[in-house]
Amino acid sequence: MYKAVATLAAAAILGTTLQNGQAAAPAADTVMSNLVQNAPTPRTFKADTSLNLKKRGFPWTKISLQGISYFQAPNRLAIRFNKVPGYMSGLPQAYAKVLNVGAWPEQYNATLGRQQTFGGHTDYTLILTPKTGGSDRGVALVDPSNWTVEQVSWNLSGGVQLSMIENYAKVEEYRVPSSQQVSVRTPYASADGTATLRDYTVNVPIDDQIFTQK
Repeated sequence: MYKAVATLAAAAILGTTLQNGQAAAPAADTVMSNLVQNAPTPRTFKADTSLNLKKRGFPWTKISLQGISYFQAPNRLAIRFNKVPGYMSGLPQAYAKVLNVGAWPEQYNATLGRQQTFGGHTDYTLILTPKTGGSDRGVALVDPSNWTVEQVSWNLSGGVQLSMIENYAKVEEYRVPSSQQVSVRTPYASADGTATLRDYTVNVPIDDQIFTQK
């Protein structure tokens, strides 16, 4: 009997460990909840935002956009760029959509893929599919040490692919995005570049119209 109990106990312990010795991942819904509830994020923020892209292939067009990013917990994110070219009119909305982690639990079903090594540590791989229609699909690498997203790759409607690697900075006691390596592919053109967020103000009132205007 003691041997049987010991065997069951060992099985229970091993059941919480992956074959490679890593702790077993929590459920995908738990990972999404932690992203929203446990990430060290302020209640609100505003940040000056610049996006610089360079088209792949001739002509080697460069695009530089300046604006402001606005966030209000738990699930409101808007990016307002100045003087967006007409052919890029949908970019600010798409850019905000793929980064609005707080809205993911409402909009997407989640499953966990194979854990991946990123920046010398192990991330959870979160696979996102829409709950109600739509063709958007996303994959996010999540750092469980601080519950922030380190990389996202999205296949969006219209054949658009958008990928980003996130870098963070500390503002007061919070961890906020500081820069992103951006890659955009469309059926007609592709571009790479960087986005930079700086001069943060946190926990300040933000007009609701910022999040509702088109």
